[in-house]
Formats: sequence, structure tokens, C-alpha cells
Amino acid sequence: MANVGFLILNIIYFFLGTTIGLPTLGHVERNRLETYEDLSDQSTEQDLFSNLTFRFSCENRPIGLYADVEYNCRIFHACDEYGKGFPMICPNNTIFDQRQRVCGDDENDCEHAQEWYYINELPYSDELMDDNKIETIEEDVPTVVPLVAM
Repeated sequence: MANVGFLILNIIYFFLGTTIGLPTLGHVERNRLETYEDLSDQSTEQDLFSNLTFRFSCENRPIGLYADVEYNCRIFHACDEYGKGFPMICPNNTIFDQRQRVCGDDENDCEHAQEWYYINELPYSDELMDDNKIETIEEDVPTVVPLVAM
């Protein structure tokens, strides 16, 4: 008899817990919709940029990431080898740091981001790719001898 009473008590707690908890779930969803932009299912990343115009051009620029100073570095452009650019938005409360080429906190100098555009040229620079460089190869490199079962 005690087991039946315990079972009934558990069922009551279960139903009370779920009925009390359900309005809370709806409240969280409402707050989430109020906090974030209401984007439809058909929206794409390009739709976010449909009302924006960019003066920044990737033509004659090396492959890389470039801060858009006009938009206070909250937007940056990924330029490809064909001179096409793809705008990207930094996450909330971050701006693009041209020196580090990442979105970070507001403590970088967006006004002077253009002074750091040259960093995108470095990976493709002739100075870094010296074809005439002669490297010495060490042939007698000590290695670990595998253990042999005896």
C-alpha cells in the first residue's frame, strides 16, 4: 500500500512540475524573439546586406580580409583572387581588428585599419617565398629505435 501511495505522489509531482514549467518555456521563447532579429526562414546572409551599399572594392587587392572603415569595422570583406569581395558581419559587440584579422572587442583602432591592409600581402610576398634559398638537409638525424620483442 505504501508503494501505491508513493507512486501516486510521484505522478502528482510530475504533473505539477510540467504544468508549472510550461509557461516558463514560452517566456524564454518570447524573450529570445525580442532579443534577436526576427529573420524569416527564407532569409540568407545576402539578405542582411540588401539595404547596405559598400564603397569598398576588392579589385586589385590581394587575397585577404579587410576592415570596412565606413561601417566602423563592424563589417569586413573577404577578398578572393578574382577581385570579388564577400561582406561579413562581426558578432555582437565586436569589431574587426585588421592587425589580427579577427573580430574582437572594441579596443582596436578602426580609423587606422587601412594602414594594416598590407598584412594581407605578406603570405604571398616574394620576400617570404625565396625560390633561390638553399636549405641544408641533415641526413644523420638520430631517431628512436623501435622495441623488438624478444
